[in-house]
Amino acid sequence: MSLVHNYVRITGKLLFTLLLVVSVSAYAQSTSLSPADQGPEENFAQLKKNAESGDANAQYDLAWMYDTGGDNKILAKDTRKAAEWYEKAAVQGHVEAQANLGMLYVDGNGIPKDYVKGVDWLQKASAQGNANAQLNLGWLYRDNKGIPKDPAKAFEWWQNAAERGFAHAQFVLGVIYNKGEVVPRNVPKVLELWQKAVMHGYPDAQLNLGSMYYFGEGVPKDVVKAAELWQKAAVHGNTDAQYNLALAYYLGSGMQKDELLSYVWSNLAVEYGGNVEAKKLRDSITLTPEQREAAEKMFSNWQIGKVYR
Repeated sequence: MSLVHNYVRITGKLLFTLLLVVSVSAYAQSTSLSPADQGPEENFAQLKKNAESGDANAQYDLAWMYDTGGDNKILAKDTRKAAEWYEKAAVQGHVEAQANLGMLYVDGNGIPKDYVKGVDWLQKASAQGNANAQLNLGWLYRDNKGIPKDPAKAFEWWQNAAERGFAHAQFVLGVIYNKGEVVPRNVPKVLELWQKAVMHGYPDAQLNLGSMYYFGEGVPKDVVKAAELWQKAAVHGNTDAQYNLALAYYLGSGMQKDELLSYVWSNLAVEYGGNVEAKKLRDSITLTPEQREAAEKMFSNWQIGKVYR
């Protein structure tokens, strides 16, 4: 049984991704109302009133609620209405609204798919420095969606997003360098970018960088460091990292051999990610009745951020 290069699994999955901007609303900061003074229905009514009066921040907040079903006790998810409110905020220059509206057009989510309009809004948001819009605009340039194919321009936008400290962009750009797509393969650059993403706590970067340490690719081989990085990704729900960590416990590689913890982490990877290799590992482990009871309790009590070691 051997560890596999999990870090190459991502390269085939680089699709358009809308990471909705979830931030403390400027509207919420500016209003004199507070949740302590009013209930959810009253707060929502005030939000809608402000949106209808032309407050761009309130329009964005309302759009986001419709887009995500952010509070389904008050309103149901409705991407058509989300698009309407995003557009009202976007025309006023609200950058997050522009970025999200652009991706609704790209995905055809709530509105007819229109790459040209999607590109237009993403360009507006990118010009204002929105890293997520820059990242997505890069994919559109690469794939000739609503804009002429231009790999160099795509790379430029990915780089801009990464330089703004956007961990997802740093990770993706690292994958581009690792794959040798658009630019020649550059392992030192891969390490630099993934290390930056790791500093932001990005689980996929933790997983992939851990694999590079395990195999000694571009860095001195260090199985202890590899296990530490996999553990960081595993506790945040990355099921590939959970499998790697389980295997490390099973082999005693980078940490003390512990079949109980190997069972627990492989079980998490199976139940939450359907990981086939993890299932093979889990099913190969024989536990005593006491250990199995403990493992089941650990599984039922596990939540994101919980460390078992």
